[in-house]
Amino acid sequence: MKRLLTLLICTALLLSALSSCGGTTEKEPSSGSDTASAQPSESATDSYEGSEPIPLDQAVPENIRLEDGTRIQTIVVPSGFVEDPTLQTAAQELQYHFKLVTGSTLPILSEKAEGYGALILATPDALPTVTELFPDDLAWLADPGSRETGKWASDGFAIRRSGDSVYIIGNISKGALNGAYDLIEEALGVLWVRADEEQGLIYDPLEEAVISHVDYREKSPFEFRGWLHGNASNVQFLARNKVNTTGNWGAAEYGGKSFRALHSMFNTLLSSPLYDPEETEWWETDAEGNSLGREGSNQINPWSEKAVDALAAAVIEQMQTTGERFVFLGEEDAKGVQRCAPYDTQPFEYAPGQFVYPEDENYYSTVFHTMINKIARKVKEAVPDGWIGTFAYNIAQIPPACDMEDNVRICYAAWDEDLSVPILDQSIRENKKDPKAISHCTNLPLWCEKAVSVGLWHYYACAAYGAQFTFPFWGRMQKDFQGYAELGVEAVTTSGIPDYPGEHGLLQYFGIDATAGNFWDMNMLTFWLYHKLLWNPYEDVDALIVYFCDKVYRNASPYMQEYYRLLEQGWTDGQTNKTVTMKTTAYDLYRQFVKKTGIGHALIDTLTLAYEAADGPIRDVIGYTRDSVVSCLSTFKSF
Repeated sequence: MKRLLTLLICTALLLSALSSCGGTTEKEPSSGSDTASAQPSESATDSYEGSEPIPLDQAVPENIRLEDGTRIQTIVVPSGFVEDPTLQTAAQELQYHFKLVTGSTLPILSEKAEGYGALILATPDALPTVTELFPDDLAWLADPGSRETGKWASDGFAIRRSGDSVYIIGNISKGALNGAYDLIEEALGVLWVRADEEQGLIYDPLEEAVISHVDYREKSPFEFRGWLHGNASNVQFLARNKVNTTGNWGAAEYGGKSFRALHSMFNTLLSSPLYDPEETEWWETDAEGNSLGREGSNQINPWSEKAVDALAAAVIEQMQTTGERFVFLGEEDAKGVQRCAPYDTQPFEYAPGQFVYPEDENYYSTVFHTMINKIARKVKEAVPDGWIGTFAYNIAQIPPACDMEDNVRICYAAWDEDLSVPILDQSIRENKKDPKAISHCTNLPLWCEKAVSVGLWHYYACAAYGAQFTFPFWGRMQKDFQGYAELGVEAVTTSGIPDYPGEHGLLQYFGIDATAGNFWDMNMLTFWLYHKLLWNPYEDVDALIVYFCDKVYRNASPYMQEYYRLLEQGWTDGQTNKTVTMKTTAYDLYRQFVKKTGIGHALIDTLTLAYEAADGPIRDVIGYTRDSVVSCLSTFKSF
């Protein structure tokens, strides 16, 4: 399909020039943060400089219109940017979904012609006159905010009507793509709930599509949003939900951002131009100070100035060679700290006249992150716009005594987080036992004071028993994200199982006879809400659940709404002082939140009614969910 669409664009570019069209005053913006201002008419010059006119015999649809009856008949990608892969994708996705829902094809052209209402994809680079038309929107979209006022992502969008056309505006192409997806959702009622389109692209055919929701703008409080581990088949699905980072970005057409967080410090050291295999100072020691070498060490020696120099040299070389401006230096995973004698028995001076001591809780974290700061300063000197990342995790999760350099991004990995309660809820300190789980509510706010850039690594989608249990923790996610927005967190991501039909190693490791697709069968709503709340943490979750059920489950909607209501009730009523982690078994989940709360029979009855009412592919999903609930509850004598 893309080859054909590219051919259409190229054909349009071979035709002769067209005069520009005039615009009208714009409606009042719908966002409460917008300011009222008269909308200037579209500039009569250079709107589509170098573009070619549309053919006189171009076929255009008649069943796509604005609320006042104005027909929308083309999609415009300005001629200078027909090769911008993200804007091309935005145009193709608009064309694909309008064709799918209405049966009509909107031609993709390189210009706006008088008499043809259009969906115009615009950025300041692609269409310079957009800066004259919508200066307030572009200023708002470009404002990154601050920790004090709230931070904002760079890929927001505005949807504006001018004359007979609708502009889909971003300061960057990814913003325009997000706007295109939002317009598709609003105008066509499309949902993307699974990676497989046959199962997860939800819509109702329309004889006529009315684009009524215009003149608004949106942006997320989080610059990075999404998944740390993905599957190539998921990239389009996630982009459609305005996610902008996965483990498999690299597809430029979706405008994704990299948020790599790797356990990579050993490999980085070994790749350094300064690495000397005979040097022993890189490594940890035994109690007498004898080097344990690479094979005997759990971590790099953070007291070593030679390690600082070698790691900095490796990062700088990588940046200068590849053009990358972000390199992650992560501790080695699942390994603790050994010895670095005699240094680890001595006071450590992290700043002139400022010390931490071996008995201090944040002693090792301060040493480790001081090493990171030293590397960051060397990197900044050689590559002024270069950033490095590191973990707040395991050996160094406790906030250090030092502040972090302003070119360091901290990835806070909330290992052993309690999935049942908000991570920032201070009451967890009195209500739970696990010291690791309860530490996050204290550690994370302190990290946000120490570092200018903090991102979250969650484990929402890592619970292997999620293939047998539906996790109703959307209330927890919402409170998490609202708290992160207030703290100025820049990234919210989760590790987990991507949506594809085949086996997944985590499930098989736990001996579960299920696929990654089954995992999503059980938690489809949870992850759809995850994506929605990443974009806007203040959404009405109850209304979203009703909308989701009506669109996805159709005749079975009332029963599935009741299923989710019962689950959420059990999740609330079943709270104990035990921590619910990604390792909590299906048996324990059902015992704590279903059996003991007395909702077992109601869950089965409700799912049975839903299964009987459903038709199409979703019936099999409901059937798998019901069978899983029945199977797990059958392990109890009564429930």
